[in-house]
Amino acid sequence: MSDVSFTVLGCGHSESLEHFNNNAMIRSTNHTMLIDCGHTIKHALAAQKLTFADIDSVFITHVHGDHVFGLERLAYESKFKYNKKVTLYLHEEIKHELWDQTLAGSLGRDSDGINSMDDWFDVKFVENDTICIDKLRINTFEVAHTPSKTTHGILLNNRLFYSSDTTSIADVITDLQFDIGFHDVTLTDWNPVHATLDSLIQDYPESVRRKLFLMSYEDNWQAHLEKVEKYFKGFAYQGQTINL
Repeated sequence: MSDVSFTVLGCGHSESLEHFNNNAMIRSTNHTMLIDCGHTIKHALAAQKLTFADIDSVFITHVHGDHVFGLERLAYESKFKYNKKVTLYLHEEIKHELWDQTLAGSLGRDSDGINSMDDWFDVKFVENDTICIDKLRINTFEVAHTPSKTTHGILLNNRLFYSSDTTSIADVITDLQFDIGFHDVTLTDWNPVHATLDSLIQDYPESVRRKLFLMSYEDNWQAHLEKVEKYFKGFAYQGQTINL
């Protein structure tokens, strides 16, 4: 078995009823990291026969509910049930947005009194766009999701690309070397902050497209299956695991 694995915990768009939030997990010999922690995370972990006790760290790509609302549950159970702090990796520029504008309303007070983010998590800011833990090397890069909202994708061990939520980023992806990738897509023509299927076909060369599984899709995905399999590796699916 490989020393490093990547697992799709959820592949659904935020409106999806069929799939969990678009979150993932990276595991090495001695470390388990979540890539985002949306409101379906506990169910997604249970589907993999895991609990919050198994999680060592989380990297937050950006502040939207389907990527961060599960942090409240993770914080409470880690502190009171498992007597531990999970390490929270994030870019410093999103801390205010994540804590003051998102989590403080629920985590700002508990039975111990007034709290800060550091009372719940071991907060580590990403420096030089790099996280190194055990056998994991994660390089981060900015993508183009919601205007003026900082969002990052990752490159894992120089082999696996993961876009997080983004529109088409041909200028970014064509400069990266990777073996396999997971890329955001919307199957609608009205969503302005996710990459449309046609934009990816138009903007990305075939050599890139053939390495990509598409994720964060809506529940009508089966209607687009033939087209996706024609131009890409296919749709990502929950529980899909890549050994690196």
